[in-house]
Amino acid sequence: MIKLTIKDLRLFFKDKRSMLLSFALPIALITLFALAFGGAGQGKKDTKISMQVSDLDQTPSSASAMQVLDSLKNVELLKVPLEKAQENIKKGDQACVLIIHKGFSDSLTAGKELPLELQYDEAQEIQVGLLQQSLIPTIAMLPFNIGNPKAVMRNRFDKMVPGASDTVKQNIQHKSDGLFDAITMGEMQSDGNDNAGAGLFGGDIKMTKLVAAEKDNSLGLVQAVAGTAVMMLLFSVVGIGAGILDEKQEGTLKRLLYTPMNPIKILFGKMISANVISIFQLVVMFLFASLVFGLDIYSHLSGLIITIVATAFACSAFGVFLASFAKSRQQVQGLSTLIILVMSAIGGSMMPIFFMPAFMQKIAVISVNFWSIQSFYDIFWRNLPITSGTFLSRILVLLLIGTILNSLAVVLFRKNILKLS
Repeated sequence: MIKLTIKDLRLFFKDKRSMLLSFALPIALITLFALAFGGAGQGKKDTKISMQVSDLDQTPSSASAMQVLDSLKNVELLKVPLEKAQENIKKGDQACVLIIHKGFSDSLTAGKELPLELQYDEAQEIQVGLLQQSLIPTIAMLPFNIGNPKAVMRNRFDKMVPGASDTVKQNIQHKSDGLFDAITMGEMQSDGNDNAGAGLFGGDIKMTKLVAAEKDNSLGLVQAVAGTAVMMLLFSVVGIGAGILDEKQEGTLKRLLYTPMNPIKILFGKMISANVISIFQLVVMFLFASLVFGLDIYSHLSGLIITIVATAFACSAFGVFLASFAKSRQQVQGLSTLIILVMSAIGGSMMPIFFMPAFMQKIAVISVNFWSIQSFYDIFWRNLPITSGTFLSRILVLLLIGTILNSLAVVLFRKNILKLS
């Protein structure tokens, strides 16, 4: 019994593919998800959330307000013109913009509601929610810091008794002033809590969804279809590419090499078949999502076709490249599982990219998944036209990835496959 156990253990540790799947893959995924959900660096410097600000008031008071906002530890303030800020949100480059409308200074002096508006991308509500936790108490304290808090208190009490006579209102305002003086005295004797009075004065901000769902293309549905489609396509094309190694082992490739056909045409034939199958697979997936879940694909048909073709080209090139690089089908399967799952994790297939920390969003660009999923977001969520520079840049990257991987596959096919046949 002990000898059998030892034999099985030896076989296990000699099998590199089993070792890879048993140890390397879980460690890689644990690391990625721990980083994505903030498991690393806890207790260290807080990660800042970027927020665009557009000052339409252009007064000393609005400038002072921006200085107060800029002092927030977990907010990175970006001063951007309104049109540019809105464009950044529509392209998915930024989550929101805080607009300081004209009349801000007058409202601050008169103690009225501040004309502030936060326009945002509904897809990034989590990030916007985190911003609100810092913004609301800070904005609520602006009357104390740079405005007229006594006038604010008067106006608040006036709203509670809209039908009262002038005499009653004057009496309320007189008592309000006394109450304000008492609160001020209490603050001076307190421990210096920066949020004192925030509940009384409120921190109202008008919330406007600049980018939101249209028709049946909800955020979750787009993410589920695009993310899953790209990840499963990568697994499929690896199997198609690995067919070259099967043909080599079965002797089919050697027989083809004895024919007058140029050996490279064998690889080109595999590339074309991989592209055709990839396009067909993506078409079936999106038709299924349309018929069963109501994904509106017909309003975005031209953009969808372009993205499917570009995605199929890049993914099929990845499958053929991996097969040309490996020495055996077992090696292809081991490498592909690790690489595809890691690319899918950082590229947005397993979770939306905007859920991840800023540094992970930056490294996501090395993944095929990222460029493809963002292209699907451009047409289904952001409703960008196919002539948009943002959309075309993503398509161009996918085509560039496919071209580079196909070129490398040709070189490696000659080196690794033809010489071994």
